Amino acid sequence: MLFAYGSLAHDNNEEETVIEDFFICRTCGNDVSVANLAFDKYSPLALSATNHTFTETRSVLIQEVQNPLGIRFHIFLVKQASCVKIHPWTHKSTWFPGYAWKVCVCPKCHTLLGWMFEPTESATAEQSFPSEAGFYALIFQNIITEGYVNSLLMKEKALRDN
Repeated sequence: MLFAYGSLAHDNNEEETVIEDFFICRTCGNDVSVANLAFDKYSPLALSATNHTFTETRSVLIQEVQNPLGIRFHIFLVKQASCVKIHPWTHKSTWFPGYAWKVCVCPKCHTLLGWMFEPTESATAEQSFPSEAGFYALIFQNIITEGYVNSLLMKEKALRDN
């Protein structure tokens, strides 16, 4: 996994970071990112934008974007995600001016999860994944939260026990 999030609280007054929820691949269940890493950055090319509540404490901006073929996607942004290493960066038809992009594919099942974005000046052949200045745009329909999956399983188990 490309990300590790959280730290242990020690005597030096560090706060422990609690992971709110995991974003997982809807196709295979592979961990993709964590809800704590979601953030909002509006694309000037978005066709529409709405807020969506993923967890009790996390609301995320969902943007509708369209590629040059006319295919529309609903995306949300995270600072880190788990993707297959793909080359090269593309500078054409970006939804975020000033950023190059490449696809983000699930490392387990190879489903398209979204796209990686990197500032154009640092989007070089040596830069395989986004730097701290970059981000990931995940396809809303291809991601599900682990909390939601677990809630379905708990309801099913509760029904069997009665």
